[in-house]
Amino acid sequence: MKIRICLISIAAILILIASQSAIAKIDPDTVSGLWLFEEGGGDVAVDSSDAGNDGTIVGPKKWQDGKFGKALEFNGNDVYVEVQANDSIILEELTIVAWANLKPSKGARWQSIIMRGQNPRNYLLVVDRDTQTLQLSITKAADGGFTGPKGGPVITDGGWHHLAGVFGEKEGFVIYTDGEEVGKQAYANPSLNADPPRMRIGDGSNGGHQCEGLLDEVALFDVPLSQDDIKAIMNDGLERTTGFLAVEPESKLTTIWGKLKSGL
Repeated sequence: MKIRICLISIAAILILIASQSAIAKIDPDTVSGLWLFEEGGGDVAVDSSDAGNDGTIVGPKKWQDGKFGKALEFNGNDVYVEVQANDSIILEELTIVAWANLKPSKGARWQSIIMRGQNPRNYLLVVDRDTQTLQLSITKAADGGFTGPKGGPVITDGGWHHLAGVFGEKEGFVIYTDGEEVGKQAYANPSLNADPPRMRIGDGSNGGHQCEGLLDEVALFDVPLSQDDIKAIMNDGLERTTGFLAVEPESKLTTIWGKLKSGL
């Protein structure tokens, strides 16, 4: 009887994994980093993709309820996630997505969702200091100046918003808030020689752009995604759309396997 229950349970697990892959709408090979913030403890923000870009969580560590599972709390001062420089995060085309629930910072500071380099910068998705709306910014390789669109609704209104920034040679620079396009500009080659070369989530790459509030479902893709893809990510979550599962301190599969071994 126990053997039969075990076989049935294993079959159910395999079906669950297979169905997860079947739901995936976005090529997992395009993911340069996927941080779901489900850890609940420790100093590592796990990259659930195959890219291996685990981040170091700096500062006081707290998790709250997010849009999908848990979210990491940022205190507007000394909390950020840092990913060390490597070829997989040096990008000429990309998509950044995140869920954010941030407090107001008007006139005080920008709030960086993701930033690689500061001056020059490879890419930055940020809440603008003055307008409190979304901004995508790069340093143009040609002349060293900053460029990128800004616009949309106020983000720091005490609610959750889905944020996305895209740039590609054909697409140009495009920003989305809650799945809707809110700004666009022509493409320019971004500086790849970012300084500093690392990437941070929740702060500028060299500090000074601290988020205050919650971030969840943060991801970086090495291709420009379509608006339909971004809406799918917003509505269905990154696990369902990419096929990558969250890595948890006590994963669901480990828990199930333990129960199977005990005969429960």
